[in-house]
Amino acid sequence: MKRVAGRMGIYRAKPAFRRLLEPVAKAMIRSGVSADMVTTAGVVFAGLAGLGVWLGRGGSAWLLLVSVAVLFRTAANALDGMIATSTGTARALGEVFNEVADRLGDIAVFLPMVLVPGVDALLVGGVLASMLVTSYLGVAVKAAGGSRIYTGLMAKPDRMLVVGAGAVAGLIWNPSDAFTWVLWIILGGVIVTFTQRVRQARKELACQ
Repeated sequence: MKRVAGRMGIYRAKPAFRRLLEPVAKAMIRSGVSADMVTTAGVVFAGLAGLGVWLGRGGSAWLLLVSVAVLFRTAANALDGMIATSTGTARALGEVFNEVADRLGDIAVFLPMVLVPGVDALLVGGVLASMLVTSYLGVAVKAAGGSRIYTGLMAKPDRMLVVGAGAVAGLIWNPSDAFTWVLWIILGGVIVTFTQRVRQARKELACQ
């Protein structure tokens, strides 16, 4: 079972979100849906979000696909853990699959932003690099004997909320400016998150 350190951001609302998803998780379990299947669905939803960014890069209604897809990706990321825990099927290999899927999902959501006219490709690359390094830090702490650190000011659910809101803003503003603001907000938040996770790592591993 996952231990979550340093609860901040949207993770403060995670218990309520999990309660909302409990009927869905139970229905999936009854239908024989596995945690790995839900994890895979999360990557698919991330891919759909990226597709929405590409198709909606000119400001079309395809941007709504981004908002819907990131919401479902967030739900899938919660449901896979709930199903694994409830069915007793949590395993080390599943955790590895989940971590790799999460990183692929982040790339699928953010990389297509380089195709939005006016969005700086270096900014997209910087955001992706900072997210991947921050996520790696959370994994590295667990490998060193601490807990898997998921949270911070700009954890994955927070990033998805910002992307979803930015996609809607792109419909009433313009995609270039909207996604540029999304990227700068996330970059700043991820830098803060990295600092928070370093601090948490020092606390957890000081006695190791």
